[in-house]
Amino acid sequence: MRRTPWSIVCLLVLALAPAGCGLSSAGPADPALLARPHGRCDPALAATLPAPVRERGTVGVAMVPHTPPMAYHAEDNETIVGLDRDMSQAIADVFCLTAKPIPTSLDAIVPGLAAGRYDMVLASLSPTEERRKNADFVTYYNGGQGFLVRTGTDYPVRDYLDLCGRKVGVIIGSVQQGQLDQAAGVCARAGKPDWQLNLFPDGSASVLALRSRRIDVLYFSISLTKYVANTSPTLFHLAGQYKRSLVAVGLAKNSPLTVPVHEAVQKLMADGTYRKILEKWSLQDNDLKTAEILKGRS
Repeated sequence: MRRTPWSIVCLLVLALAPAGCGLSSAGPADPALLARPHGRCDPALAATLPAPVRERGTVGVAMVPHTPPMAYHAEDNETIVGLDRDMSQAIADVFCLTAKPIPTSLDAIVPGLAAGRYDMVLASLSPTEERRKNADFVTYYNGGQGFLVRTGTDYPVRDYLDLCGRKVGVIIGSVQQGQLDQAAGVCARAGKPDWQLNLFPDGSASVLALRSRRIDVLYFSISLTKYVANTSPTLFHLAGQYKRSLVAVGLAKNSPLTVPVHEAVQKLMADGTYRKILEKWSLQDNDLKTAEILKGRS
């Protein structure tokens, strides 16, 4: 999305200027952020949903509202907007229902699914092999990883060896944290000092840490890192991209919603709604041509 609402920058870095942003002056949500492409109600598909979901008229959707442009709070500091919010509403449209966003943290998502706190998750979730042991997934986005640094940084970051000897930030429970945990030892084998891993609860805290020089590199999703670099180029720079990875809707293991959600995403792809949502957020380069159900063995 080409617009750069004042509140997004405030949310991410809290204090781009010494005086800060002053959240008390928040106004109503920008109508341009709320306007969205709608899915088409499919009564036949809606009839396949579990009776409790149909009867309450809503689908509970877990989101992490600190990761623009995927999900974040608008100017009113209450309304969640972003690609994941629009996709969840479009899926609910196909079900002839309403999507109810439920804010949560990344590390609480899979346990929350298992406990039935929400029906599904749209939170830039990578369907890793470990996660697939405890949840079902329906792919809808072609994501990846990015290395964000401060503007003026004079070194590239293309792979894990470029992180050696540096303070690296990741989000607790993220796929990036798991990747670096698995890659432990690569620096020592190359004769270099290890990176220093710093954990943060969400994207806002991690970007602030980078801004205040508590970390040298933020390793997170390409969507957020590229977005921050594009919206605040005097402060941040995308030093490199690393690997593509699928992003998927998360559902409880063997959920009766898994197949209907897959069919709904396929319908949104077929009728052009999915493409319009991606274009709204300037993320059309990350589209998928088809959705897949991904499951793993418990």
